[in-house]
Amino acid sequence: MAQFKIAFDQRLKDTAVAVDKLRLRGGKIVFVRFPCSGPLKELEDKITPRAQTWDALLAVTKVPGIHFEDHPELATFVCPEYSHLKPDDATLFTRRLVLYLQASL
Repeated sequence: MAQFKIAFDQRLKDTAVAVDKLRLRGGKIVFVRFPCSGPLKELEDKITPRAQTWDALLAVTKVPGIHFEDHPELATFVCPEYSHLKPDDATLFTRRLVLYLQASL
C-alpha cells in the first residue's frame, strides 16, 4: 500500500502541473466522478477512499469537481456491469450533469 501512496502522490503532482499548463492557455477544467456501483464501488471505497483520492485531487489542483454521490439526481443510477451506464441512463445522466457543469464553469 505504501507504493500505491507514493505513486498516487506523484500522479497528483503531475496532474497539478498539467492543470496549470491548461489554465495558462485559457483552459477551464472541471473534474467529474461518474457513477459506478456494485462490487466495483465497494472495492473502490475500500482501497481508494474519497478523502484520500477525490478530495485530495480537488485540493491539490484547485479545480471544481462534480461527484455523482453529492447530487441525488446523479447518484441514483445503477451500472449493469458496475462501471458503465445503460445507453438510456447515460443520456439522462448527461442531461442532468450539464446543469452542474454550467454552474461550475
